[in-house]
Amino acid sequence: MSRSLPSLLVLFGPLFLLGFGAGALRALASRPAISDRRRRALQAAWVLLLLVGAPLWLFLAAALGVF
Repeated sequence: MSRSLPSLLVLFGPLFLLGFGAGALRALASRPAISDRRRRALQAAWVLLLLVGAPLWLFLAAALGVF
């Protein structure tokens, strides 16, 4: 099944944004000037972003009929 570029961007674009956001949070968490409490919060946030965001987007995309 062949898909056009815009339909692939609609399907996978939010997943790329989730991955980029998680990577940015992970990079922020590894900065040396961050306090330990904030570092733990950022580490938890990037993991939760991936664990919750990706399945939520896939469920939403299926519900909207993007597939």
